[in-house]
Amino acid sequence: MEAKQVGVKELYPVREKWGVAPGRHGISKRGGSLTTKQPGEPGDILCIRSEVNLIQQIRLIHAIAESDFGVALEPLQEAKFQILKERFGLQFFPHSAYGVDITNQIELSHTRPCTSIGSVSRPLIFPRAVVECCRTLWPERREFRYSFQGLLTGSRQQLLQQWIQANLPAETFRIPKADSLISRLRKACGTVFGLDKIREWQLGELLVCSSDRGRTFPIKAWDEEYFRILAGSEFVLCPSGDCVWSYRVFEAILCGAIPIAEKECPAYEGFRDHYLADKAAGLKWCLEDAEYNYRLCVEKLTLPKVTLNEELERIISLKAAN
Repeated sequence: MEAKQVGVKELYPVREKWGVAPGRHGISKRGGSLTTKQPGEPGDILCIRSEVNLIQQIRLIHAIAESDFGVALEPLQEAKFQILKERFGLQFFPHSAYGVDITNQIELSHTRPCTSIGSVSRPLIFPRAVVECCRTLWPERREFRYSFQGLLTGSRQQLLQQWIQANLPAETFRIPKADSLISRLRKACGTVFGLDKIREWQLGELLVCSSDRGRTFPIKAWDEEYFRILAGSEFVLCPSGDCVWSYRVFEAILCGAIPIAEKECPAYEGFRDHYLADKAAGLKWCLEDAEYNYRLCVEKLTLPKVTLNEELERIISLKAAN
């Protein structure tokens, strides 16, 4: 499975903002080091003081950091982005009392879903760097017909087993229950010895990867292997999580796979997808559908830089007026 390798500078270049008008963002780059702005100087560092736990928050903050404004987080929260700094060159500014606090301008609804910055709302907001990176991962030939990656809860195990029985009748293997003795022993050994907790099964044309890596930082922010498997799959099984929708649907689309979702959801409208209740025998992956879904995902779930800059300017102006 070959994919174009893109360097950090090509994918996520250090933006021109580092070199414009010293003090504009509260920080200027002089002699290779960052210097903070002086008290009383105008600046447009945007401070976000909320605790970061959801992927929804991580992607939004990353997108805001792609604007022409600097972003500062609390140190403990910034540490959660370390893998994104290394992978994409994402940069934050030192936390400053002189920044503009936009915490109350960010609203997230995980149940619908809805992500808002000021008056601009999307179901989800992805940063351009992640969207573009996913596109570079598309291989010439996809290795897996179907795949599932994620935490195998009891309800998901049951749902996947039903799908396997309906669509892969030759496969008699049953996914071990999460609370079985063997599963508990594996989990305990992984915790004690710090072992990777990924378990994989190849069931005919279906690859199943059981893992809780998406629940813990720092890999929660970006799991390279997870995205490469998505990009290597024609179809991705996307059972719902805590809500009716699944983030996996959109991640699969960005990686060129066709999602097979559990339930219909307004956020899925317009996409060329399938559902777990559908018979898989007649499904055919085609580049046209993958490209269509990708373009629609970019249109629906990213913000043009001009739009983002204008909204952030508006928020700063409102706060200055108050």
